[in-house]
Amino acid sequence: MVSLTLVAAVWAASVGSSAGSASVQPPRSRWAARVGSSDATLTPTAMVARAAARHGASGRALEIPRGGAKNGELAPILVVGSLNVDITLEVDRLPERGETITTADPNSGRTACGGKGANQAVAASQLCDASAGRSTKFVCQFGNDGHAPMLEKTLSERGVDLSSAGHSTTAPSGSGYVLLCGDGTVSSVVVGGSNVDWPESTDYAALVSGAGIVLLQREVPEAVNMAIVKAANAQGVPVLQDAGGEDRPISDELLSMITYLSPNLTELARLTGLPTSTDDEVLEAARSLLKRGAQNVLVTLGSRGSLLVGEAAGEEGLLRQECAAVPGGVVVDETGAGDCFRAGFTVALVEGRPIKECMRFAAAAGAIAVSRMGAVPSCPHRDETAALANTISPGPELDLRGGGGDSLDKVEEVDEMARLGFASRLNSMKDRLDLWEGDNDVLGWVERQGTIKGLTMVDFNYPQHLSELSYDDARGALSSAGLKAGAVCLRFPKEMQAGAFTHPDEAMRAKAIKLTKEACEWATELGAEEVVVWSAYCGYDYSLQVSYPEVWSQVVEAFREVCDAYPQIKVSLEFKPTDENTRFFVVPSSGAALLLANEIDRPNFGLTLDFGHCLAAGENPAQSAAMVGSAGKLFGVQLNDGYQRLGAEDGLMFGSVHPHMALEFMLWLQKTDFKGHFYFDTFPRNEDPVAEAEHNIERARYFWGKAKELLKGGIDAISHRHDAMAVFDLIKEATEKRR
Repeated sequence: MVSLTLVAAVWAASVGSSAGSASVQPPRSRWAARVGSSDATLTPTAMVARAAARHGASGRALEIPRGGAKNGELAPILVVGSLNVDITLEVDRLPERGETITTADPNSGRTACGGKGANQAVAASQLCDASAGRSTKFVCQFGNDGHAPMLEKTLSERGVDLSSAGHSTTAPSGSGYVLLCGDGTVSSVVVGGSNVDWPESTDYAALVSGAGIVLLQREVPEAVNMAIVKAANAQGVPVLQDAGGEDRPISDELLSMITYLSPNLTELARLTGLPTSTDDEVLEAARSLLKRGAQNVLVTLGSRGSLLVGEAAGEEGLLRQECAAVPGGVVVDETGAGDCFRAGFTVALVEGRPIKECMRFAAAAGAIAVSRMGAVPSCPHRDETAALANTISPGPELDLRGGGGDSLDKVEEVDEMARLGFASRLNSMKDRLDLWEGDNDVLGWVERQGTIKGLTMVDFNYPQHLSELSYDDARGALSSAGLKAGAVCLRFPKEMQAGAFTHPDEAMRAKAIKLTKEACEWATELGAEEVVVWSAYCGYDYSLQVSYPEVWSQVVEAFREVCDAYPQIKVSLEFKPTDENTRFFVVPSSGAALLLANEIDRPNFGLTLDFGHCLAAGENPAQSAAMVGSAGKLFGVQLNDGYQRLGAEDGLMFGSVHPHMALEFMLWLQKTDFKGHFYFDTFPRNEDPVAEAEHNIERARYFWGKAKELLKGGIDAISHRHDAMAVFDLIKEATEKRR
């Protein structure tokens, strides 16, 4: 049991109630009633499967084979390792050194079956096709205390074969104390107990005999693992060694006999003594294990997916796999997610699946696990995992020769935009209804967005999109569509036309702040990390109409109150210079927005730059991105384009009018290490909104790739010389290459 992050993104979740935070009570769920009689009984598995069918994810469908049993029985998966009584303590945060804290819930202390070995055994059992004769055999040591019967019953009920398990006569059951933070992050302390009490007379060769593959962890004595590995090698049985567990070195002898060594980033750094903060460092650390004799190193990279380095990826290759979207969009508990990932990989591997499909299946298993509470209770089942795996794009095979970071850079070109995510304007889904047979309401619009190839997120407007829904309604729609929440975008109601944060009535200003906190609550519940605030009304039309210092201070204080109430949420201002509601906004430019951010002085306050708003303000959007990004305050971007005639906001497709500006905008997002997601704020009133969104995704990828080519081609040196002609020559060279 270790702290693992196997998620599609950095997910924000509640860290407990904050002073002054709003209490939102959305309506009772109408999801089951909404989906109709044919869909009302859909299980989460069926919802994921339906989404997979709509998405048409790249790569052939992951049709896990049903077997081909010999004499009615397939070689079992053998899991050798630990089992514990897990005691989960819910906390707002981890204690500092020497500090005592109380649990977030006074009744916290849930007890369940756990331990890395037990987690992997249950996950493998539920992911196997038992009807074809494939079983999972678990070799462990039960304790001599009252917990042992509960542990044995839990494992047996989940189909785990315990016929070779032992029972210690001298040691109690192993135990794990899990500190679960509000954002789903876990840290654990393990007490070995019976896990370290293995009889010296154990016949390890007999245990391994007939197994199809062996799965190990490091919560049992190293001598046990060594004996199992030697027996497996002698019988030609492949071994996957999970590096999680006890903090101890791994010998070159053991390393050379392991088919797959699978650490997370922390474990990789611990085993190699090398840094793992960047992708290049991860690759270098993994290669150092290959040099010591490892055959394959499978690294879980947290929100960045997983990386396989070694023989299994091809003679000269490595493979990278992106994460799967977490069902429902919310990370509930990371406990056991890494175990499910490795169990999923092992099951697909022993069934003879291509290695890319093994990594997809593993990614899906890990994503499902984090969407549920507990370790063993969160283990996924076969059908739901295969369905989710079909929504994931496979990673590319890449060249390993030559060292350095070039090969991993190529991976980044392929999948980094997907990891950041794409969202598109939800309201556009109510246009061109002649092309849509579904419902014309918010849930129907989410369903329609689920048909957009390449779309990964939904940005909701609050309160317009969410006021009539429950949390379960929204989560159900996202899960069914195979999407996750990207942001909640505030749209103040018409009653605040005289100002939201700047209204002359203090009670109305307080109401605007309360509404913003409700949006933060929604973001927390849906697993979105950002709330984007655009006020159509915080401004003025005439000279002398407002006191500029007064309204500025009102905006500063309002944002400070919201940021302090929800420190886990990124609160982002989307500035706009003018529109028909307000001729002059209080914050009319990128420069003014940066000044505001400095005065608010909160780490979770930043800015969202709308490409068209920058144009309307007379700005070069790339320069705005450079300023805001360099200040570390660029939380989000909204991509579109327009002619900007008479101050109109055209909302045209990205790069359709100002392609060079679009190209430079993407370049500066890369140079400033943009970490948000891409939102297309366009208005396809005459076009097919699904096709228009897919075109926007394609164009964004195109400009992103060409910006990378400019950077590699020396654009920085050319810009340093202010050489416009050389710039155009480089652009021509980059754009004439095959897309």
